[in-house]
Amino acid sequence: MVDHPSHGTSGAAPTETAGESRDEAAELRAAAAAGEPGAYRSYAELLTGRGQLDEALPWWARAADAGDADASRTLAMCHRDRGDFAEAERWYRSAADRDGGCAFGLARLLQEAGDLAGAEEWYGRGAALGSVACTTNGALMLAARGEWATALERLAEASAEGDDVATRARKVIEDLLAELAARRDALAAAETAGDPEAAYEALRALLAPDRATMYDTYPHMVAEAEALYARAAAVGSVKALVDQAIFAARDPGRRDEARALVERAHELGYDGAAFVLGVWSEEHGDLRAAESWYRAADEADGGHFWACYNLGVLCTRQRRLDEAEEWLLSTGVDPENRDPFSESEERVVRALEDVAALRDDPGRQGSAQWRDRLPGLRARAEDGGPDAWYAYAEALDHVHRLPEAAEWYRKAGTPRALLALGRMLYRSGGARGTLMVPYYEPAAGEGDASAAYDIGRIHDEAGNRRTAEIWFHRAAGLGHGGAAWWLGRTSEERGGDPQQAERWYVRAARTGLVPPAFLAGRSMVRRGAHADAVPLLHAAHDGGHAEAAYWLAKAVRGLGRPEEAERWLRTAAERHPQLLREYGDMARLAIPDPVDQ
Repeated sequence: MVDHPSHGTSGAAPTETAGESRDEAAELRAAAAAGEPGAYRSYAELLTGRGQLDEALPWWARAADAGDADASRTLAMCHRDRGDFAEAERWYRSAADRDGGCAFGLARLLQEAGDLAGAEEWYGRGAALGSVACTTNGALMLAARGEWATALERLAEASAEGDDVATRARKVIEDLLAELAARRDALAAAETAGDPEAAYEALRALLAPDRATMYDTYPHMVAEAEALYARAAAVGSVKALVDQAIFAARDPGRRDEARALVERAHELGYDGAAFVLGVWSEEHGDLRAAESWYRAADEADGGHFWACYNLGVLCTRQRRLDEAEEWLLSTGVDPENRDPFSESEERVVRALEDVAALRDDPGRQGSAQWRDRLPGLRARAEDGGPDAWYAYAEALDHVHRLPEAAEWYRKAGTPRALLALGRMLYRSGGARGTLMVPYYEPAAGEGDASAAYDIGRIHDEAGNRRTAEIWFHRAAGLGHGGAAWWLGRTSEERGGDPQQAERWYVRAARTGLVPPAFLAGRSMVRRGAHADAVPLLHAAHDGGHAEAAYWLAKAVRGLGRPEEAERWLRTAAERHPQLLREYGDMARLAIPDPVDQ
């Protein structure tokens, strides 16, 4: 998708002296205060370029209220970068009916929020205002739902206006449509011949791993591919039945339908169907079902490579190490004579190395203390309620009896138990994070900051940045330091907003985290708030941060304490070798020559 560049910070021109910069700022402020034409915007731009966004926002607002559409867009982008999506939408709407850039920003914001109808409306209105980016993104929305002819026509218009994104998208879509046509022709020939294998081969490339992004971008392709596989299945291809189900399962509301298709393929004797059912079971956290299906796939095939591998990993996670080794060796990979260029063989060898490492470290196999407690906890669980069930599940979790632990966590059913279940399944590595989110939500709804943070992390790892940011805001509001740290880093790196970043770093530092304490202190030194920086930098230094001493020297020197500054500089010099170890040669830039400061 096309996007406008975010606001950023930039220093004064290299030839400009500090005095000249101060004079310019004073002149612009006076002009803005007097309401001179264009002065609101000029002063706001100066402050934004210096990273003083807090001070800039009121002047951007005055410019926007005076009719400056670009100021409205800048305000919206600033608030979007700060995670205030409602305020961002308000400022986009303030000028979207007369400015293509604001129409684009509003449409993009609505699209990210899932309001596709609203997004399409504003892309259309922005295109009518002359926004080529709106034309391109509106065309991509049409392509996403399969209106190929109209989408290509509008992409051609945007391409003629010089939009490289439109040019590339048009070529991709044309190539995809040409390939689909060729697949249809090949499938039709197989249908005429009544050849199930040829029907499947005609479509094999549609599920290649490099196509996943294509289906995310153009969801209508999912329906078209599913329809083709349904035709191949009708010819008699059992493999095509499974691939049809894989496309159907992309819609969460059709998972039961998809599962029924795969089970039918299994009944018809296709071993790959059992393997797919095993993967789906593991992704949903049903470990017993996953193991059963993987075993079925291996038995049906007489040696299914990936079923054996997945069984080996499942057993490793449950510390059934002898079984794990047996399953991994059942793949046929010889660790001593493997193909060094085979990624699949390398994965098996690494898994065998994990088994060996666990054997050599009894502490990672579950403590005897927890094992000794199991009989008593089991007896109390059989006669007790949710608390006793949770206690027994927790003990089973500690000794890696994961399927049993899952059953007792589910039986307990409390927010705390469901959170522990979600974490256990996600931590074990087989469950898909976004499918585990419902287990985290009850605890997050009760105010558990760590649960809210974990949901944010899951969405961040899945590439859903907006949802992640919403959850990180919620977690930070509940006092989670890691969430505040993430928000600070995002403000600094994405939005060029050091003031917002500093506030988040301070909140993170209050929870005892060392790196954000350093980042907050450094930010304060850079803006001259030396007294505020000192306690934060002390905390960072006491926590072992290798750069804190140097910035402490700058802070106390700024407070007029040169002798103390010298002591800290000596400490910084002593810590410099540690910096080199931690960061490499680039750390030489971390502590500039004190003479130059």
